[in-house]
Amino acid sequence: MELILRNKYKITLTAESGTLKESIDGIAYTLSLSLINTDEFERLGIAKGHSIELYDYAFNSNNTKVRIFSGIVWDVNKSKKTKKMTITCKERTVYIEESEDEFLCLNGQTATQRASLLCKDWNIPIGTFVNTKVGLTKDRRKESIYSMMWKDLKETAQKGGELYKFRMETKLNLIKLGSNSVIYKLDSILDDVQNKSSLSGAVTQVKVLGKNDKEDTKSPVIGVFKKGTESYGTIQKVVQDEKVQNYANAQNKANSLFSAGENSIDVSCVQDINTLRAGDVASLYGTKYYVTDITHTLGGKGSMDLTLMNWEGVKRKFYGE
Repeated sequence: MELILRNKYKITLTAESGTLKESIDGIAYTLSLSLINTDEFERLGIAKGHSIELYDYAFNSNNTKVRIFSGIVWDVNKSKKTKKMTITCKERTVYIEESEDEFLCLNGQTATQRASLLCKDWNIPIGTFVNTKVGLTKDRRKESIYSMMWKDLKETAQKGGELYKFRMETKLNLIKLGSNSVIYKLDSILDDVQNKSSLSGAVTQVKVLGKNDKEDTKSPVIGVFKKGTESYGTIQKVVQDEKVQNYANAQNKANSLFSAGENSIDVSCVQDINTLRAGDVASLYGTKYYVTDITHTLGGKGSMDLTLMNWEGVKRKFYGE
């Protein structure tokens, strides 16, 4: 492995331990390293805010190095006694997660258009933004920049659009989930597979309150919708949303919330695919699944632990209300 510090200092890395962690719902890709604080590190200096990149050989390749992380140093801890140093580095999405602003969202704008405007206001470099296509509802927000952008991706999915994710490398990208060109087969590097099925998070009945457009009633209850009560009993969720103005809108809202609980697969692998990211698709026993979170353990052939879900599971858990 090779570290590039401040865009110019190259260091061959022998880490005592290291991990890369990421989740589908936008938590900044995080690199954690435990190092011996050598004279070289002392001379170069590693401080919070410094740029940092990590390169390693691509999976199943002995001669092609790829960049597997690009971000900034977030935390540095050093021990004079043991000469050990631990550093935590975060992908630059951390800036838009930590920064707040006020923003007026116009009716009919897409998530792509709103994110582009926010990036322009904040001088965030844009890489590739796919067109999310779905027009969204007018809103005024005062919260973190990333929360605004994530809400738009969720509303897009709830209105029947595709599932998208922001991913920042040297520039911010907006990608469609599962758009990775290479789909890795996990079967040959498996250590363990654990299937999880739970009623946690199940919703079989939804009462929708909104701005009713019927003139003959002032009741805010637009409708009560059911799905799966015969199998799992009644587990009701009450939703109040003034953006919902008629029965059809309410039905769509309910459909986005119905759930039979969570079904996921926890996978441990004896070898690391260091370019696999949350939001990518991977293959297990011939079936394609979405990676919802992943931990790469670095060094040697490495190892990795990841959680897999199908498209409907991802939509309900991460893009529902």
